[in-house]
Amino acid sequence: MSQVIVLDTHIWIWFVTQEFELFPSHWREAIETADQVGVSPVSCYEVALAQQRRRLELPCSVDRWLEDALEPTGITLFPLTAKIAYQAVS
Repeated sequence: MSQVIVLDTHIWIWFVTQEFELFPSHWREAIETADQVGVSPVSCYEVALAQQRRRLELPCSVDRWLEDALEPTGITLFPLTAKIAYQAVS
């Protein structure tokens, strides 16, 4: 069975910005060895909102950061379907 990890927004930011000291080393290992790692579209919204409210400083525009923080890093943008939303709370 393949291992799929869905990153929470702050973990995604820390991973992409290589702030590995902010989380346990076994998290980094799990992320780097998982078969698939991704984020929810809600995380993209949260990054944009945090930047707009000046709670997050990005080195570039939000759209550029999101583009660079996804496919080039091997992190997938998972779909958010009604079934996935329902199963997340089941």
